[in-house]
Amino acid sequence: MVGRAAQLSASSTCGLDGPQNYCIIGYLETEQKCFTCDSRLPYNRYNNPNSHRIENIITTFDPERKMKWWQSENGVHEVSIQLDLETVFQFSHLVLTFKSFRPVAMLIERSKDFGRSWKVFRYFADDCSLHFPSVTADPADSIDDIICDSRYSGSEPSTDGEVVLKALDPVFEIENPYAPNIQGELLSKLYTLQSVFCFQVHGRCVCQHNTAGENCERCLDFHHDSPWRPGGENTANICRRCNCHDHSDSCHFDAARFRATGGVSGGVCDGCLHDRTGPQCEQCRPFLYQDPQRAREDPHACIPCDCDPAGSQGGGLCDALSGRCVCKENVEGERCDRCKRGFFGLRQDDPAGCQACRCHSLGSVGCDQLTGSCECDHLAAGSLCDRCVEGFWGLGNSVYQCSPCDCDIGGAQGTTCSPEDGQCLCFPNMIGRRCSDPAPGYFLPSLNYFLYEAELTAPLPGSLSSGGLGDSPAGADQPVTWTGLGLVRVVDGAGLRFTVDNLPSSMEYQLVIRYEPEVSRTSAWSWSWFWSWFWFRSSSDIHLCITQKEGATGRIPGGSQWRRERLIERH
Repeated sequence: MVGRAAQLSASSTCGLDGPQNYCIIGYLETEQKCFTCDSRLPYNRYNNPNSHRIENIITTFDPERKMKWWQSENGVHEVSIQLDLETVFQFSHLVLTFKSFRPVAMLIERSKDFGRSWKVFRYFADDCSLHFPSVTADPADSIDDIICDSRYSGSEPSTDGEVVLKALDPVFEIENPYAPNIQGELLSKLYTLQSVFCFQVHGRCVCQHNTAGENCERCLDFHHDSPWRPGGENTANICRRCNCHDHSDSCHFDAARFRATGGVSGGVCDGCLHDRTGPQCEQCRPFLYQDPQRAREDPHACIPCDCDPAGSQGGGLCDALSGRCVCKENVEGERCDRCKRGFFGLRQDDPAGCQACRCHSLGSVGCDQLTGSCECDHLAAGSLCDRCVEGFWGLGNSVYQCSPCDCDIGGAQGTTCSPEDGQCLCFPNMIGRRCSDPAPGYFLPSLNYFLYEAELTAPLPGSLSSGGLGDSPAGADQPVTWTGLGLVRVVDGAGLRFTVDNLPSSMEYQLVIRYEPEVSRTSAWSWSWFWSWFWFRSSSDIHLCITQKEGATGRIPGGSQWRRERLIERH
C-alpha cells in the first residue's frame, strides 16, 4: 500500500471543504467525544493535525501512526473506499483497523475489468440473516463460496477493532496451492478493490444517563435540569429530569440559572400551564396565590388575590405563597383598604396610597380618612388643631401638648393666658408667668397678716364689763394654741369693739374669731366663728358691711376666753 496513496478514494471525508464538526462514538474512554476536522491540506502533526484524508489509512511503522486516520462525515451512511491496484498482485489478506466501532454491516467487492463489473468477495455483519438474508452464514467449504462472516462486526472493542479478509482461509485443505484455479484467485487482476460499509446498529450509540442523539451528544427531552457531560464515574448529575410540578412537559437548560443556584438546578420549564410561572412552574402568576389547601401540582391550586387595587402594590398583587397583600407605604389593613393613622384620601394613582393629614401632630388624634378633616384632641381647637382651647397654652411652641395656664388666683386678673407663651395677665406688682410672685420691693402677706388682739379692744357701749386681762390658764401638759399669752375674759352679755383701720383696699374679707370656753380642762374645746366682711373706704371713714355666711349669729358661752380675731382676705 505504501506509495499508492494517489489510488485511494472515499465517497465521504470530513473537512474536505473546510472545518467541520464530528463525533467519534468509539472514543468512550476519553472525556471529549466531539472534535473538529479540517482536511483541506494533508495531515501534519504540527501544522495540520486535524486533517483526516483517506491516505491516512495506509499503515506505516511511524511511532505516530495512530495519531492520524481517515474520518468520514457524520450522518453520511453507506460510505465506500476504493483502491485501484492498476496491475496484477498476489493477494493474501486484507486487515482494516477502525478508529471507532467496526461497521455493523459491510462487504468487499473486486473488479477484474477496471470497474465495469463487480463481484462480491466477502460479506461481514453482526447479524447476517438481518442484513444479508440471501447469503449463508455457514463456514465456507471452498475458496469459491461467498459467505457472510459475523466474527468481525461485534460492538466490542469500541476502538482499534479489526476486519480481516484472508484469500486462503487456513480451514481449507488445499493440496496444491499452485493449481491454476487457486492461482487465479491469488493472482487475479485486482485492478480495483472496494469495500462498502455503513453504520446501522453500533453506529447509533445505545445512550444511557438520560442522553440522546446519534452520538449521545445531548440530553434526553425533559432532562435539562443539569448539563450534558461525557460519561464517567459519576453519572448521577448528568441530564437530570426537570421538575415542572406537572404544569409543563418541556424544558431547557439555562447555564446562568445553574450557576446562580450553585449547580443545584439549571432546568427552566417552557410554557407553564394552569396559571403557573417560574423556572419550575412553582409560582402562581401575578394576582394569584397558592391555595394552602391544595398541592402544588394541583392544576386548580392558584386562586385570585383579595387585595384592594388602590391600596396594594401593583394594583392588587399579593404574596404568591401566602396570599398576603403587600400594602403601599401609607396604607394598612389585611386587604390594604384603609389609610394609616394620620393619612387620608386612598387613591390608586397615588404611589404611596394616601396623603398625610395636615393636622397639627400634637393637637390632633388623626383626620377623617375620606375628607382629611382634622379630629382635635380635647385640649386643642382650630381647623388644623393647631391652637389650644381657652385656659391652655403651648401647642406648637413645645414638645408637649396643651398645658393649663394655671394662673395664680390672687396674682392674676383672670384664668386665661397667652396661647403662645402661657403668660397670665398680672395685677400690679405681681410678676411671673403665673403672676404668683411679687415684684421687686413687694411681698405677699400671710393669711393672718391682719391680726387684732382682744386685749386691745374696747367694750361696746351699754354692754356689761368684759372682765379683766389675765395670763393663759393652760397647764404644763397643754400647749398654747394662740400666739401671745394674754387673754380677755368676757362675761355673759358683754361685748367687744375691734378697731380695724389698716386695710389697704376695698374688697371682700373673711373674719375669723378665735375663743376658748372656760370649762374643765379635761374637755376643753375651741370654736371659730366666720363672717364674710366687705370693707371699703370713703373719703371720711372706713365702713364695714357684714354679709351673713355660716354661724353669723349665735351667743358665745359665758366665761369664754377671747384670744383674738383676724381678717382673711378673700380672693
